[in-house]
Amino acid sequence: MIRGAKWDRLILVSERTIDFGDKCGGLPPLKGDSMKSASTLSLVLTAVLLTGGLSVAEEKVPKEVKIEFQKKIEPLLQDYCFDCHGDGSMKGDFVLDEYESTEAMLEDQLTWLRIWENVRTDLMPPSKGKFQPSTEERKEIISWIEKRIFKLDPENPDPGRVTIRRMNREEYQNTIADVVGVRFNANDNFPADDTGFGFDTIGDVLTISPLLMEKYLSAAGQIAVMALPEDAGKPKPIDIDAGSFKDRGGSQTARFMEVNQKQIVTAKRRIDAGGEYELEVAYSLQSEGGRPKKQTGKWQIFVDGKMLKEFDINSDKYVRSRFVEKLQLPKGEHRFEFAIETGEKGEGKGTAGIRVDRFRLKHLGSDGAWALYPDSYKRILPDGLPPKDKKKQKDYMRKIVESFTTRAFRRPPRKKLVDQITSLANAKIDEEGAKFADGVRLAVTATLASPSFLYRSEVQAEPDNPGKVVSIDEYALASRLSYFLWSSAPDQELLGLAAKGKLRENLRKQVDRMLKDGKGNRMVQNFVGQWLQARDMPGRNIDVRRIIRERDRRKAARVFNSSHRVDMKRETEEFFRHILVENRPLLELLDANYSMLNENLANFYGVGGVKGGQFRKVEFDQSARGRGGILGQGTFLIVTSQSTRTSPVNRGLFVLDNILGTPAPPAPPDVPELEEVAKEFDRTATMRQLMEVHREKPLCASCHERMDPIGLALENFNAIGQWRDQEDGKDIDSAGKLVTGEDFSNVMELKKILVTSRKQDFYRCLTEKMLTYALGRGVEYYDAPSVDAIIAQTVKAGGGLKDLVNAITESVPFQKRRGDRAF
Repeated sequence: MIRGAKWDRLILVSERTIDFGDKCGGLPPLKGDSMKSASTLSLVLTAVLLTGGLSVAEEKVPKEVKIEFQKKIEPLLQDYCFDCHGDGSMKGDFVLDEYESTEAMLEDQLTWLRIWENVRTDLMPPSKGKFQPSTEERKEIISWIEKRIFKLDPENPDPGRVTIRRMNREEYQNTIADVVGVRFNANDNFPADDTGFGFDTIGDVLTISPLLMEKYLSAAGQIAVMALPEDAGKPKPIDIDAGSFKDRGGSQTARFMEVNQKQIVTAKRRIDAGGEYELEVAYSLQSEGGRPKKQTGKWQIFVDGKMLKEFDINSDKYVRSRFVEKLQLPKGEHRFEFAIETGEKGEGKGTAGIRVDRFRLKHLGSDGAWALYPDSYKRILPDGLPPKDKKKQKDYMRKIVESFTTRAFRRPPRKKLVDQITSLANAKIDEEGAKFADGVRLAVTATLASPSFLYRSEVQAEPDNPGKVVSIDEYALASRLSYFLWSSAPDQELLGLAAKGKLRENLRKQVDRMLKDGKGNRMVQNFVGQWLQARDMPGRNIDVRRIIRERDRRKAARVFNSSHRVDMKRETEEFFRHILVENRPLLELLDANYSMLNENLANFYGVGGVKGGQFRKVEFDQSARGRGGILGQGTFLIVTSQSTRTSPVNRGLFVLDNILGTPAPPAPPDVPELEEVAKEFDRTATMRQLMEVHREKPLCASCHERMDPIGLALENFNAIGQWRDQEDGKDIDSAGKLVTGEDFSNVMELKKILVTSRKQDFYRCLTEKMLTYALGRGVEYYDAPSVDAIIAQTVKAGGGLKDLVNAITESVPFQKRRGDRAF
């Protein structure tokens, strides 16, 4: 056959399997599909070794395809590719002219996949000194590969396979909150979820081990008790520990609020029963670090933003007292706050402060009132408290089971299953000394431990018929939609429309409603948190003192602290949410002239005129260089830096992978760290000089040529996102040239390139990222027609972010499935 054919394929599959799990794009299918996850590497390699290759067509290549290839495509490959990959050259260990026959080459789908990916992203031929194909020639090559090699039909796209998948921790927690009505901390009770393709929604990695199943069984029982407590219906106080009141940074609490520091600490609680409450706050005046004299200030108590009481504080007067007030509180979430307004600094060491000893809310209603039962009780018992008659109780139990399982399973349950759970629950209440609530708890436990709850399964209309493409039923559509936008189960409105067969015709209205709902923030937090790695901000290791070269810890903390981390993460989320809800153009994600800031973050960025802690849209002037778009936000700049310095490699890789969808392959072994390279220079070496030495190896040069210019363009931002013109007294050179040929002199010009000549790459990458998140599987080569259709629909509608969401929810992969069984 060809030189080292099997070995070449083995290397290629190995690289693509372990290379950047969240890569945009996909592998050819291994018996239908592939999965780019390190956990499947051994499976893929074994399959290659046993079969001698991957995905080779069983039938002979049609004669007309060979003729078409020889007349139209082969001359183009000879003109533009053979300088590097033919005629004796084999750059990147990739050669095109050593096949034993035309048929052998046309049957090698992996080779054509590499050609297709590189040609459609303009990565090949490289722009540097190479003769380039015209736009029409590129389109001809791409179209021919899709039609003749991949056999794709744009008119009838393949919706792909469906892997039955369990809920991840975030989805489980939200589903319990929305269906049952209790807050269950899944992160504390379940192990961390595996990820694939950069997201924790991927069905192939969301498996259940015996240990996890035990935890699910235990959690089901705990949740049933939480939802139906023994003392339900009796007034009970709501106590909030002083340590639960925290400032925005999370470091200050109500255990000691210094009088010499302006601050506000907050705690939120949901109240299930509205009505009259008695608020009791016990507090005392303390001192820390000494006992100052004549220090004054004011201490304030707020409920839902309204001040209830203000107290004068004087360090010379010891206070230990309590405040009691009656107030009306409706059902729902409420915000309770304590604030300090500073006064005279006083004399002497230390500071006075207020310590909250007790915070208690007590409902003033009477025992047994339905209003006193928690919201979870009312979600499970649709008609209120059970009747006294035993027979009627058993009839009511069936209604409870039917209602609860429909919401928990996201579709009407099978009659046999309802019978089984109802019988189990009724047998429980027949036991001596058992109460009706005991039977309901058992029914809830059984429901929450069922695979129909834990797994997002879909009813298959055409089982075992993989050649048939079918629309998913409306219950499955409701479930896909709700877990995409809410990370949770469908609500009653979605299930009601599905029951009537009216969801598809009302899809856009429902998307609008769901995005406006508060639960729509979950999609923003979960998608942005993983796509842009905003989730990593709270635990990111940042050595501020070494970054800004400040030895004094307190001075360094005044420059950057935990509040800045929180605000940067919030900025990215609010920015994405604004573009989504307002349906602003996708390209504003890269090159907006504004961001969402509060006073703290605006001051850090050097943007004036912003007061208060509330985030709002702030437009930038010329002085805010490079700030517009996600590439100028602290979140991106920090998660792509090392703990002590910037990393042009990490920043360049991030843009290639998450913005352009063209990730570089893994680094070769034994490449020295940048710190090792720096030892060869004196302290005056610039980052650009270090990078030039770092990539001297020929194997490194081709990849660094792609990522270094992008990373170095961002060097004006230090490792905590501050702008700088110089480093170590030398001007920073941020000019560069993309591998696709575009020149730029700074980050602002780079962003202009990204939203003009490279905008199609961004459209494709963001579409594939969001489609991956929504479908729970990686985007494969056969998804190309669907991705192209989504982009075309989005652009035609105006190119807005909500337009993209609509196009995804109306796409073939989202609306349909193959006729094979989910596995």
